[in-house]
Amino acid sequence: MKVFLLLVQPFLWASKNAKINHFFAILDKIIAGINKNIAVTGLALGVVITALNVSVRYIAGFYPEIGSLTWAEEVSRYCFLWSAFFGAAYGFRKGVHISVTMLVEKFPPFLAKTCVIGSHILNSLFLGFMFYASVMVCYLNYEIGYMSEALHNVPLWIFLLCLPFAFLGATYRSVEKIYESSFVEAEKIAKKAEDEMIHDSVNKE
Repeated sequence: MKVFLLLVQPFLWASKNAKINHFFAILDKIIAGINKNIAVTGLALGVVITALNVSVRYIAGFYPEIGSLTWAEEVSRYCFLWSAFFGAAYGFRKGVHISVTMLVEKFPPFLAKTCVIGSHILNSLFLGFMFYASVMVCYLNYEIGYMSEALHNVPLWIFLLCLPFAFLGATYRSVEKIYESSFVEAEKIAKKAEDEMIHDSVNKE
């Protein structure tokens, strides 16, 4: 028990330190801004490129000499990929991923808090593993020297960088949830998780 209390002391001190809280508040806005902007930009570019490619192909039916945008399909696919992964990472911050709190609400307070923190720990372990695996995927593509199918001068690993960056951001968010949940009273943990999900789903930034 004494060892546990010693381990908890730095976190208790950090939670009450205004400078540390201010630093993490700024870091929170930076990470959220990066995730949101890349998700929105990727989606917008993907839609524009796809629409442009369809238009060019339609016109090429009347004027074959125009040809088609050979790179458009692959680039738009990667734009949607970046948008999806960074949007998912942003979703961890907003608490909009699907979750069921019905059972947790029926549990005794201590058990409910244990389940909530346990779920965040499992999430963090999974996302941390996916971050490691995605780094290995990028490194393997770098070692082999795979190039883009359409943009032959662009290495494939550059397009795949969305994976480690997105999973790293999601892992940070999941660990952040562990930290936040640790300081919530057991009697309020289920209600707080539900209220947070509703609030963040309704309020837009």
